[in-house]
Amino acid sequence: MGSDRYDEERRRQRIMKRRRQVRRRMLMVLGGGALLIVAVIGLSIAGVKRHAAKKRLAEGKEVIQACYDTFLKTQDGAVETLADNGKKADAFADWFLEMYPDAKNAVLQKASKGKVTEKDIYAAAGETMHVVHDRYNGYLDDAGTAKKHGIYYKDSQSKKTAEVLIAGDLCFAEDGFVLDHYDEVKDLSKCISPEILKMTNAADVFYLNHEYSISDRGEPLEGKLYTFRAKPERMELLKEMGTDLVSLANNHVYDYGEDALLDTLDLLKKAEIPYVGGGHNIKEAESPVYFVINGIKVGFTAASNAEIVYYTPAAGKDSPGIMEAYDTTEYQKEIKEAAGQCDYLIAYIHWGPEDTNTYEQYQHDQGKEFLDAGADIVVGGHPHVLQGMEYIDGKPVIYSMGDFWFNDETKYTGLLKLDIQAEGLKEMSFVPCLQTEYTTQYIKDKSEQAEFYEFFEGLSPNLEIDKKGVFKEVKEKDGQS
Repeated sequence: MGSDRYDEERRRQRIMKRRRQVRRRMLMVLGGGALLIVAVIGLSIAGVKRHAAKKRLAEGKEVIQACYDTFLKTQDGAVETLADNGKKADAFADWFLEMYPDAKNAVLQKASKGKVTEKDIYAAAGETMHVVHDRYNGYLDDAGTAKKHGIYYKDSQSKKTAEVLIAGDLCFAEDGFVLDHYDEVKDLSKCISPEILKMTNAADVFYLNHEYSISDRGEPLEGKLYTFRAKPERMELLKEMGTDLVSLANNHVYDYGEDALLDTLDLLKKAEIPYVGGGHNIKEAESPVYFVINGIKVGFTAASNAEIVYYTPAAGKDSPGIMEAYDTTEYQKEIKEAAGQCDYLIAYIHWGPEDTNTYEQYQHDQGKEFLDAGADIVVGGHPHVLQGMEYIDGKPVIYSMGDFWFNDETKYTGLLKLDIQAEGLKEMSFVPCLQTEYTTQYIKDKSEQAEFYEFFEGLSPNLEIDKKGVFKEVKEKDGQS
């Protein structure tokens, strides 16, 4: 009896055990199935996400490529240049996202909305499309390659603008003029105010007209009343002034003939100071120079039509000289081509009647031609005095910057300050100065500054200058044309 109960209990326990084992197996099977289902769903979702991500990336690339294609339409010869360098225009988007990984998310986010602009490219990559295009072209692979294409990089103290400071005519001559005074004091800060030197050295680009040859060779041109030449060691003064770029398009760079001009070119190259408006041949003389500052590409060109008697030769196919613009056709062509390759173009012209504050009608007409060709601003020299400025269709023409540091005459001069953004000119202002007794002085006194601004406004038909020297376009004033 007891044995039967024992056996029955054991059977019951075995049955229960088997039931538990079956339940565990079923749970394992069901759990494994569930996990498999979850895994399949997860993989499906991941696949969908990957597909969506690929689709968004592909669509984003199309939008980026469309932005670049639109940009290319504004560039003279850009597509051919790409072909010459083995690059394909339609491969830009892939290259861009690889080259600028930090910009990828921001640009693709913009692209997801259907459009990417050049402004978006700059905001994300820190370089304008012109600079990005040069990089894609291979022009910016290294400093040497960039230099071959007339492109120079400058470190900037600002983070958002490029500051260009422009002076008028500089003349170094060993017999008389400012060098005699410098040789007496042996201190540039006693010749040019320390405030001015601080500004010229701090600017991203300090640009002036180099109105003399620098050489130990040559003889003064026969029959020419004024001829200017400085010794090679005077190049140190240019560097001490913080000079970044000079124009050679003037009527005195050839005063001592071809050898002296060639020495000038070589010494500037050794000093690593680029030049425009002159060269060993016409190709060099007409070539622009560009500076990349905070990812913004600023261009410079220069030409001259200042002489009544043609002492200074035009550069030829195989002969040194300057870029001439008596017939402005070729200079307009140069401006148009340069404007298509940069964000902001400064066109210099050596022109106008000397020693008068009144500009001529032909200066107005040519200034408009240069602006219409693509220049963003025209800056003039040669008259030795200020001639005021004019806004033409919203863009400025500075008719004459006068003498920056030239002789002992007492007259107003100054520095034109341009603050340039990726979109164009942010602000233009004038630093008031006075040349007197072989020195150039910064005008510190506020009342004297106000007198300077009033004088300059009086020379200008549609300009107002505030107390900080900032320019503003106004409607033409009564009595001006």
